[in-house]
Amino acid sequence: MSQTAARLLGLLSLLMVPRTWSGNELADRLEVSPRTVRNDIGRLRDIGYSIDGTRGTEGGYRLSSNGVGIPPLMFDADEAVAVAVGLHSGLSCIIGGMEETSALALAKLETILPAAVRARVQSLAHFTVPVAGNQPMPIVDPNLIVTLIDHCRRHERLRFTYLDTGESLLPESASSSPAHEVHLEVEAYRLVNRQHRWHLLAFDPKSEAWQVFSAERIVPKTPSGRSFTPRPLPADDIGDFVERHATEPRWRHSAQVVVDAPAPTVMKRLASAEGTVEALEDDRCLVTVGGQSLATMALTLARLDTDFTVVDSPELRDTLDRISRLLGRAAEDHAVPDLATARSKNAPRRAAK
Repeated sequence: MSQTAARLLGLLSLLMVPRTWSGNELADRLEVSPRTVRNDIGRLRDIGYSIDGTRGTEGGYRLSSNGVGIPPLMFDADEAVAVAVGLHSGLSCIIGGMEETSALALAKLETILPAAVRARVQSLAHFTVPVAGNQPMPIVDPNLIVTLIDHCRRHERLRFTYLDTGESLLPESASSSPAHEVHLEVEAYRLVNRQHRWHLLAFDPKSEAWQVFSAERIVPKTPSGRSFTPRPLPADDIGDFVERHATEPRWRHSAQVVVDAPAPTVMKRLASAEGTVEALEDDRCLVTVGGQSLATMALTLARLDTDFTVVDSPELRDTLDRISRLLGRAAEDHAVPDLATARSKNAPRRAAK
């Protein structure tokens, strides 16, 4: 690499830090004269980088986002791996339509990485396995995500049609149609990912109440509504607020179970997505367990490896009884089947010659 090219890359690396650099600061960092810095800034502008420059004691240079295209970026090894992790996740993400784009971007990134870093990135595909849930998650159009975030950023009211599920959980101010659609205009504030679902936190001026909407049921209208002055958010912890006010249940099935073990012990054995734990006494706790199937809930409770009592779900008790009888039969002392014989019986017969 020529000395000039190396210096330009060094200058570009400094300018990618989101701050304003004075000419003297850049000259000191690169160990060149301020005149050389000015010439190099000109060269970067000639090849497409948009760099703002201002005069005066508070002036300096700053990489601008006003260019026509996206200029080449520079990452160190750890940053490159972090970007690759995000792209790899996009191959099976819940934002529909991004899989092919993620794959192309990941392929470009791998092509230019040093061998050692490339090996780390390629290990992602080999050693990570996406596991499908026991219930399909809704796929959200990436354009919808961009639209919702844009309304939050611009402080413009979002006009949209909301697809009603018939659960009567929509605000009273919504005007409903026979097709179970409601028409709303709200102030959009935050987009939250909860349990692999996207939710919009918004304020409804008609009902004068904060609402949480499922993104996959939102169909935006154009043009947008009028601008609004942002109001204080309803809580410091927006994630917790959305968790408590989301319209659809967290799980398809849930139940309360008294577990004969201390709450700290149970918390270590129970994932946050599987349930919550509330201490009752020193040696007992109340667990609210949930899942997309009763069998999943039963196996979660069995994994606690302690006695428990189901409080409020006859369906879960029936599932536990069925699974316990199934496992009991499997544990009985049966004659071990001859696998070789069984396989030979199931093998396709060859046609006679």
